[in-house]
Amino acid sequence: MAALAAQPCRIIPSLLLRKGRLVKGVQFAAHRDAGAPATTARAHSAQGADEIVLLDIDSARTGSEPDFEALEKVADEVQIPLTFGGALTSVERMHRAIAGGADKICLTSAALADPGLIDQGARRFGAQAIMLGIDCKDGFVFDHVARRVRRDTTPEAWAREATERGAGEIRLCAVDREGTRRGLDIALYRRVRAAVNVPIVLEGGIGTLEQIAEAMRAGADSVALGTLLVFTDANLVKIRRYLQNAGIFVRP
Repeated sequence: MAALAAQPCRIIPSLLLRKGRLVKGVQFAAHRDAGAPATTARAHSAQGADEIVLLDIDSARTGSEPDFEALEKVADEVQIPLTFGGALTSVERMHRAIAGGADKICLTSAALADPGLIDQGARRFGAQAIMLGIDCKDGFVFDHVARRVRRDTTPEAWAREATERGAGEIRLCAVDREGTRRGLDIALYRRVRAAVNVPIVLEGGIGTLEQIAEAMRAGADSVALGTLLVFTDANLVKIRRYLQNAGIFVRP
């Protein structure tokens, strides 16, 4: 499979939205308050984030309407690409997300339940606006709505199907590492990278700056950060400077 053209590695804050506030936990459980969405996003934007991913985890789990109000407030505060996800179960909801300020939409559990949403979204908004979220546990795709591992497919097979349907990007998260600070799952990344030729945002487990550099040296083109930005003294200015000094190609 042809390699992607060389581009600066992207640093992307991953913000989890719940009842109007940001939260962060471990393995998508035991969530703690992590601040106000708009204020936090504004700070990340000012510090040089390449993009922000905002995921409404409440609506995804309960099936309620996504928090479009929070999305609009965040969109008003940032001047960088913004991706929004959570219970985008119809083209109408996708349209509301785009109209509310999202540049891209992220389909995770909704796409597992109805893969045709990927086709519909890509036709309506273009492949560049459709990110497929793949959460993985024990090497398989994890379905947050059903709260179980899906053993009828693999992350690489699901990524391949999604890109064939029109997804232009993959968000790949190792649930069993999320919030643990044990480092990113590079083996998982390589499995999916070998299957698709679209950008992959790798997430789950970053606890040190060196772990980011290791992932990028291993070929990761984008990493999403949560715990590192919330529960340590790291910020995007410090992270970008560290990576530049380590010889990693990042945006100035």
